[in-house]
Amino acid sequence: MQTIKSALVILAGGLGTRFGGDKQIAPFGQQGHFLFEYACYDAMCAGFEKVFVITRKEMKALIEQQLSSWMHPNRFQVLIQEQDRPKPWGTAHALHFLKDHWQDPFLILNADDYYGSTICQRAMELLNKGINTAALVFELGPTLSVNGPVARGICNIENEILLEIEEVLQIQRKGELIFDELKRSYKSNQPVSMNAWLLPGTFLEKLEQKVLAFLSNNIEDPKAEIYLPRVINEFISDEQMLVSTMSISSGWFGITYAQDLESAQMQIEELEKTIYPTIFPQWI
Repeated sequence: MQTIKSALVILAGGLGTRFGGDKQIAPFGQQGHFLFEYACYDAMCAGFEKVFVITRKEMKALIEQQLSSWMHPNRFQVLIQEQDRPKPWGTAHALHFLKDHWQDPFLILNADDYYGSTICQRAMELLNKGINTAALVFELGPTLSVNGPVARGICNIENEILLEIEEVLQIQRKGELIFDELKRSYKSNQPVSMNAWLLPGTFLEKLEQKVLAFLSNNIEDPKAEIYLPRVINEFISDEQMLVSTMSISSGWFGITYAQDLESAQMQIEELEKTIYPTIFPQWI
C-alpha cells in the first residue's frame, strides 16, 4: 500500500530543569546520537517524508550539524520556539511554530522520550486506514521513573475514542501503588499519553488561535504554560475534534532526571545490537 505524505515533529525546546541540562542533546549509542534520532531513523523506515525539530535557538546549530551527518537537507528542518522570556511557553506554543511549514499529517514525539521502534510504523498504519487524528497511548506503570515523580496525561478512553485527557502532575509509585499529588490512585495499566499525537495539518490553524489567545491573556505571567494535551482536551470538549486511540506496547523509556540517563543509554546500547544499525544509513 502506498504511504501517505507525513512528517515527524520532535519537541525539543524544554529547559530540562529536573534533568539539570539540555537532555535533548545527550549522547546515545556508539555514534553519540541524540535520543530522538532513533525516532528519526524509525520515521525513515516507515516512509515518512520529513522531520521537524522545534527547539531553542541555542541548540539549533548543533542539531542541524548532527542531523546533516546522515539526513539530506530536504529531509529535516529545525524550527525555533521564539519567545521573549527564559522559560518556554509549553508544548502547544512550541508546536504552533510548525504552521506555514507543513500542511499534511504529522506525528509528534518528545525529544527526551524513546517510544519503541514501531511507533512511526503504527502511525503510518493509522494514516493508511484514513485516520489522521489519534493519541498513541501507553500503560502508566512502565512510564514511571524510579528517581522521582513525573507528569502524565491520564486518558479516559471508550471504544478506542479519547473522551478526555487530564494533565496530572507528581505521579509516582509508592510500594505497589501509584499515586498523584492529590492522593488519587491509579492502576499500572491506566492508559496515558506520552505526548505522542497523530494530527492533521488543519489542526495547526486552530492551534494558533488558541496559542495567541493564551499569550494575550498571560503575557505578564512568567510561569504560565500552554500544554498540548490541555488544548486537545478543550477541542474534544467543544466537539471540535474526534480523537482515535492506539495502544502502543511497552518499549518506552525516557530521561526526566539525570539519574535516568545511564539506564536509557544502556537500553539504547542493547537496541543497537538487535534493531538499530551502529551507523545510520543516509536518508536521501
